[in-house]
Formats: sequence, structure tokens, C-alpha cells
Amino acid sequence: MNNGGGIDRSREQLSSTWARQVVEAIPIPMFVIDAEHRVVHWNRACEKLTGVSQDSVLGTTRAWSAFYQNSRPVIADLALNGSRLEDLERYYAGKYRPSASLEDAWELEEFFPRMPDGGKWLVFSAAALYDESGVVVGAVETLRDVTAQRAAERAASDAALLLSEIVQGSPVPTFVIDAEHRVTHWNRACEAILGAPAEQMVGSREQWRPFYPHPRPVMADLVLDATEGQMGELYADQLRPSPLIAGAWEARDYFPQFPGGGRWLYFTAAPLHGADGRPIGAVETLQDISKQKHYEVQLKALARQDPLTGLANRMVLEERINLALSQAARHKRLLALAFLDLDHFKPINDAMGHAVGDALLVELAKRLLTMVRTSDTVARIGGDEFVIVLAEPESREAVEGVMQRIIETVRQPFQLDEHCVQVGCSIGIALYPEDSDDHGSLLRDADAAMYRAKTAGRNGYRMHARQVQ
Repeated sequence: MNNGGGIDRSREQLSSTWARQVVEAIPIPMFVIDAEHRVVHWNRACEKLTGVSQDSVLGTTRAWSAFYQNSRPVIADLALNGSRLEDLERYYAGKYRPSASLEDAWELEEFFPRMPDGGKWLVFSAAALYDESGVVVGAVETLRDVTAQRAAERAASDAALLLSEIVQGSPVPTFVIDAEHRVTHWNRACEAILGAPAEQMVGSREQWRPFYPHPRPVMADLVLDATEGQMGELYADQLRPSPLIAGAWEARDYFPQFPGGGRWLYFTAAPLHGADGRPIGAVETLQDISKQKHYEVQLKALARQDPLTGLANRMVLEERINLALSQAARHKRLLALAFLDLDHFKPINDAMGHAVGDALLVELAKRLLTMVRTSDTVARIGGDEFVIVLAEPESREAVEGVMQRIIETVRQPFQLDEHCVQVGCSIGIALYPEDSDDHGSLLRDADAAMYRAKTAGRNGYRMHARQVQ
């Protein structure tokens, strides 16, 4: 009997020693309390994590002192009582969840500011310990330091928030898509220019909708998929690689369906890459260049127009003469070129001022346009000199009839504000093919004929090398 009892006590001592060594050797921070809530194990990993030594807690009910400023139950204490929900709610409301590895156990997460290094985020769980008869004899609590993980998550969250704030605060219309072509960011400037609200766009794959009437890739989709061939098809000569960003492209195009009318946009898109170099999305920026395009059109028009009268200028005149010559040659028809110069225009400028002279030229241009067909051309080539191109007139006599009507029209008085001005004009005419067969010769011949008309007394016309009137 005594030997049997001694063997049992030896086994208990060995078991206790064995358990203590196992707990100490485990690299997971843990501690064990008995049925009286006294700490019976507090391993080295737990010492290192909490900064609390075994000697200060073993044999005491002060496990809480490693975590809290004032006395209160830890989760191991609650496990002794069966981890009742009312206790969990009282001490850990919103912080507990069922354990993924232990049945009838709970896992919690909380920040403990009193711990070393400015506090730690811990994930911890506890389970009751039972003897052979099923009686609760204690509880074990394990701890896991997730401070670095939470800091990384917070940094990632902060970075994502910062990106969102940068995109939202940018005055440049910008949107971002992810690797699945879903919109992740659609800033306020984008809403303003496109008329599509962020709440409608974010999370969708409908970034095409504000731009096109039917589904098709936008530039961000194309750079994400690196489909350069399709880019060339969709944007043709409007496309070019970005000189600033590798893999990025830029283009300009006209979008007729925007709110308030069509707009010209300059847009650029660049791929976004993860740390491993994989494409994870794309960003596209937009710029409204409608005013710039309108200005370019105006400049182009001005480059081809006389700035005072709006008539064709010398450059356009040369194009129109060459075109009319080729058509006349093809159809074997006449072409007439008339050089018109006002008579006594300089005295009007000198006596009444250049403002009146300019107004006279503007009104003269209007009268000349009413005297010709839409297929004909009226150009001002300088001062009071005008050139009229009659495309494929019926006959020489028809040309003379037009010139006579022009002279009669010019002779009618011009009412220019308080001034009533009356002038005449002299016209020289050259014909294709009988006089010349190129635009330079026709202009020269018509100019010479015009001087002959002036010499003959003005207010009349002359044909090249032949006096008609």
C-alpha cells in the first residue's frame, strides 16, 4: 500500500515536472491558472512578451497585472466559469469570436498599452483544463503578438487612404481601375467633367459609359492588358507613347455625348504594378482641351482667311486656282481670273481715316460674294486688291457679264455710319486656256489687264491683251 502510494506520488511529481518543462519549452506565450485562479505556469515566452517575470505572478491571482492597470478577470479566469456570454460581453464586448481551432473556446483581440515598446496588439484564447473525472481544475491561456501585423495593415490602410485622398483632392480628373478592370477611384474632378457620380462608377466595370454609347475599352483598360494593337485601332493617329512614363500612352479624341455638349479630351493612362512587378491596375487622367482645340481651329481658319474681310487669303487663293485649273482641264471648260482694284481708295483713307477705309473694304467683300456662285472664289490679297475666280463659266461673254454687274454693284454708294462713300473699281481678266495655263501666269496677266483698265480711265474692265470696253 505504502509502496503503491509512493509510486503514485512519484508519478504525480514526474507529471508535474514534465508539464512544467513542456510549457516552458513551448515558444508560444502562455500561462496556466488553477481552480483557485492562481498562476501555476508562466513560461519564458510569456515573460518576454509581457515584460512580467514568473516570480512576480506565480502562486498569485494577479495574472491580470500583466495586461490591465486594475484588477479584473482575464480570459483564463472566465474560462474557469465556462466562458459565459454575459461575462464576455461585460469585459470584451465586440472583441471576441469563436476559436477556429478549439471547440467551445473563444478567441479575442485587444490592444494593451501597458506592455513593452509602447503597447501591443494581442490575439489570445483560453480553454478550461479538466481532470480524469471531468472536473475543471484550471485554465490555460495562449497569447499571440500581432502588433507588427496590425501596424502593417494600418500602414497599408493609411497608404490606401492617402492614395484615395490624393486622387480625390487632385484637380486633375482621375480614375483608377484594379486588375479585374473594376473602378476603385473616381475623383470629384472626374465627376465634374464627365457627369458620372463616383457612387455609380466605383465597383463597376462601366468606365466606358461616360465616354461612349456602347461598351468598349477605355485607355486604362488597354494599358492594363498591354493591348497596343487594339489601341492603334481605336485611337489611330491620335495615339502616342508617353514620353514620361514607361508603358503609358496618351491620346486625344472628341467625345460628343458629354453633358452640355461634346468635348475634346487629352487623356493619358499608365499601368500600376505590385511589389512583384505584376500589373494590379491602371490609372487614367483627363484634360479638357476643348478651348485649345477651338483656338487651334480659329488659328487655322485665320491662317486661311483675310483677317479684315474674312475672304480667302493668298494661300487659299492659290489652292483654289490650282483646283479650278485641274477641273477645267479635265472637263475642257473655261476658267476666268479677275483682278479687281478700287479706284481712288487712298484719298478715302486719307480724308476719312483708316477705320472708314476698313469698313468700306468689309462691305465691298460682302457685295462681291453676292455676285458669284458658291463654286467661285473671292479673295483679298492686300490693300484694296481682290481676286475673283470664276470656275467653268459658260463663255467669255458670261464672264464679261459678271464683271459688268460687279462694276455696277461697286459703284453704288456705301453707307458707313455717318459717311456715305462712293467708289469705282478697275478689273483685269485672264482666261484659261486661251491666255495662260498656270495660276502664276493667270494672276500676272489679270494684273496687267487691270492696270490697262485704270490707264483707260478706270471704273471698267479689260481682258488680257485685248480691249473689250
